[in-house]
Amino acid sequence: MTGVLQFGALLTHLTGHRALHCTTLAAAAGTTPAELRAVLDGQPPAGQLLRGLGPVLGLHAADLFVLAGQPVPDDLTPVTRNPNWSVSPVVYDTMVMPAENRRPLLDAIRAQPLVAREGRGGVDRPYHRYEPGFGAVLLELTHNRNLTWPCTAQALHAVSGGRIYLSASTIGAVGRGTIEPTPELVAGFAGLLGIPAPDLAALGAIHLPNDLPPLHPRATDVAAVIWETRRLTTTQLKEVQLTSHHLANR
Repeated sequence: MTGVLQFGALLTHLTGHRALHCTTLAAAAGTTPAELRAVLDGQPPAGQLLRGLGPVLGLHAADLFVLAGQPVPDDLTPVTRNPNWSVSPVVYDTMVMPAENRRPLLDAIRAQPLVAREGRGGVDRPYHRYEPGFGAVLLELTHNRNLTWPCTAQALHAVSGGRIYLSASTIGAVGRGTIEPTPELVAGFAGLLGIPAPDLAALGAIHLPNDLPPLHPRATDVAAVIWETRRLTTTQLKEVQLTSHHLANR
């Protein structure tokens, strides 16, 4: 595990925060209380357990693999590694389109068929190598959505309503641990990832003050668009961009 908290400690936080009893959680995740208690005590979780915990905790199974410090299985990774793949134009359209057009956009994205991957998908560039730490976890979670450093910077700008304005190199520095994530930055990452900010902050032992500025009202929609597009090929993404431009009246 590359974060401050081990996965068992993080899971303990989540179960306590959500008032989930160990026996109830184990049954819902398709495991035994004994296996779950072993993980809570520090044993590395099995892949099947991580897949089962995802729906119960309201988190993506792929993210749980990252949080557990384990490689994300091929079937849970994006399908492309094309360096020209960028969801940023669709994110921008999501921010400016009429509210009633956001659901049709998500429907159009989900209607795209799942195609066979060519090798292992997802972001894979030589400079995406990080030292263990909370910043590395944040960046691995964004790469799990096929986001590069520039895409991450643009998404943070969107979900924060323009308050978080960082360069791509600064995003990389967060991943490498040379820049410590502030509470506002953690909240911004939580917004684009679609993960509750208190849960994400707990992973890095970050205190979130009560007076943090709220995220943009469309942050939830942006997180959904980012997640749903991660499985699209470059060609499919271009088709979705045409749809998002139309729905944004551009």
